[in-house]
Amino acid sequence: MISVDLTPMIDVVFQLIIFFMFTSQFGELRRTEIDLPREQGDEEAQQASAAMIIDLTGEGVYFFESKATSLLEIEQVAQLGVTNQTDSTPFDVLIRPDRNAPAVYLDRLLLRLSSVGVQRWKIATIDTGGGS
Repeated sequence: MISVDLTPMIDVVFQLIIFFMFTSQFGELRRTEIDLPREQGDEEAQQASAAMIIDLTGEGVYFFESKATSLLEIEQVAQLGVTNQTDSTPFDVLIRPDRNAPAVYLDRLLLRLSSVGVQRWKIATIDTGGGS
């Protein structure tokens, strides 16, 4: 009679489960801790995956992919994204401003994005729960 030892296969399966548990959490960890504006927001379902997510802190610091970034670097990445977009996949930008951030920083960001051809952006908010 042939005996099959499943221990190595079970070990591999557990390692894969652990790997996927850790990597699935990193998407949430990459976001900067921000106190978002409190507004009712759009009726649309949870935002579709934006091509670019930009965080704006209360001190006016821009973060892209969890790194403090200059407006020039954001502009360059956005321009590259707009250049490579297709008609079927528009280049959407999600901006997550801190509710205490001065509006001048948001204005500067939107002007830079517009100058390179970004036509669609959304501002993230926390839903206040007020329905119509």
